[in-house]
Amino acid sequence: MDYPVDFICKGEIPEEIPLSFVRSVGKNFYDAYTDRNTIAAVAKQKMAMHKDCMCKVPFCVTVEAEALGAIVTIPDDKIGPRFGGYKFTSIEQLKQIGEIDFHRGRISEVLHGVALLKKSGNTVALNVEGPFTILGMLIDQMAIYKGLSKHGELIEQTLQVIEDNVVNYILAGIEKGAKIISYADPSGVLEIVGPRMYAQLSGNNSCSILRRIEKHLNGVIIHLCGRTSSSLAKTGFCKVKPVVVERGLTYGEMICRLLTENKIKMVGHNCLKSTPVYMQNPVVWQLELI
Repeated sequence: MDYPVDFICKGEIPEEIPLSFVRSVGKNFYDAYTDRNTIAAVAKQKMAMHKDCMCKVPFCVTVEAEALGAIVTIPDDKIGPRFGGYKFTSIEQLKQIGEIDFHRGRISEVLHGVALLKKSGNTVALNVEGPFTILGMLIDQMAIYKGLSKHGELIEQTLQVIEDNVVNYILAGIEKGAKIISYADPSGVLEIVGPRMYAQLSGNNSCSILRRIEKHLNGVIIHLCGRTSSSLAKTGFCKVKPVVVERGLTYGEMICRLLTENKIKMVGHNCLKSTPVYMQNPVVWQLELI
């Protein structure tokens, strides 16, 4: 029986944190993005509000890029973190990118938030951005496209450094207790960068990340954004097969069921924002790297 992929991306909708959530723990919006205790408390309240079965952190896509030097501002209002500017203005400056210090800054608070949520018995999903998306918050992507012919080797080396940081971040998240790694590289998907750049850069980096962490997925699932998994499948980095699952469950409940079975390591062609939604088509899409 055929199971058509019906994934349709609804776009990158910013996370919204109700003011009542933050006030209930006596904090402000700034703390919801920078303080481990507030991060954990808000994540639990969001889970309860959406009748979800997992807590998802962080609540924005700027954490990794900020840890590498991107300018991010966090005003004390409901909008949350805002991209404030690039760290670099030229390709040559990318040589300055180094290792993320996971013991300081917001990225440390997120990881400690994961540990607090795990300690209180929650299933935790850690949201992780891919290398090309992170690079696009460190330098204007037009500079990357224009600089490929002259600085292609440096750009590849830079993406490799970012890839190493992403792998270390994922492993740190797993160590702190994350059971689901939600991985996406929206700025590096096939329809944006094109087949050649995808095969050489963004797709290659994403596939490498998945290969490197695959052996660490004992009781952990990688959930790929549908656009990211579709790009990998279309370009031959992975194959996708439908796995028929039980009816009457939400998508999140099904992911948690797969966790306990510990048989499937990677799934995609769907959106983790759909975890509170009951599955109409009783199928999850398993990814296997080629």
